[in-house]
Amino acid sequence: MLQAVLLPNRAARVVREDPDGSLTLAVPTRKPSVLRGLGAWLVRPPRERLTLLDSLGASVWKACDGRRPVEALVMEFARRHRLSFHESRVSVTGYVSSLLRRGVLAVAVEADR
Repeated sequence: MLQAVLLPNRAARVVREDPDGSLTLAVPTRKPSVLRGLGAWLVRPPRERLTLLDSLGASVWKACDGRRPVEALVMEFARRHRLSFHESRVSVTGYVSSLLRRGVLAVAVEADR
């Protein structure tokens, strides 16, 4: 994972940026195949899912620019917050995994870079 290059999901958008550095992001949701047709008439899933990032999380999300590997993000986070590489690695990789699951980050492939 440390060699992966990440970038913001193109479909994600910033809904709100607060003065404290926190961000609210919106990611479009997909309709489950079960809800297509008649089910979509009865149950309307939300069009977007909101994700709130605190200032540290927002800084990680903004640093995922599609150019630097996660390892570089870890080193920068360690320097900025006076942590060891290993402390920073645990924090950043855990957070990045969470952002990938939420759909606000994507893994860049060679063709995109």
